[in-house]
Amino acid sequence: MRIFDIDVSGEDLLKKDYTICIADKNSFIQGFKFSEELISILSSKYGQNIYRYSKSKKGKSDLKVRIYCVIIYNILKSMNISEEISLNICRDFNRREEDIKINLKFFLENKVKLKIEDRFYFQKLDKNSNAHKYSYLMRFDTKNQMKNYVKINLEDIEKWLKK
Repeated sequence: MRIFDIDVSGEDLLKKDYTICIADKNSFIQGFKFSEELISILSSKYGQNIYRYSKSKKGKSDLKVRIYCVIIYNILKSMNISEEISLNICRDFNRREEDIKINLKFFLENKVKLKIEDRFYFQKLDKNSNAHKYSYLMRFDTKNQMKNYVKINLEDIEKWLKK
């Protein structure tokens, strides 16, 4: 079984340079950084009521959780994993753990056909975790020179958001 840590760096998912990083204890590290342009488009379309999420505090929170899970799905899909995995997820979306679990089970088990250990672990990650360290480094990589980024375009995200 392969164990992955998932962490983020940034104030808010819909703010520039927010990063999501997935890493194992060895040297495998992949991540995604939100660009200003992507955030602007997602926010604008949400404001235009194009997505299935209501224009409310709860609706915006639901949208962020869904985007977070879509990014994780796309990163793990790009890895072509065939073995069972376990996920240690940092508690960055407090009180939304069940929503994240449901979304990730749908994406990873049904769409990527990954075998996931029955339990998801939501916890504060160790400060020595590669996901913890690299999410921060990626966030401040202003020239995007790190080699660990996964390319995810707007269409890859939107197909899971639209009504």
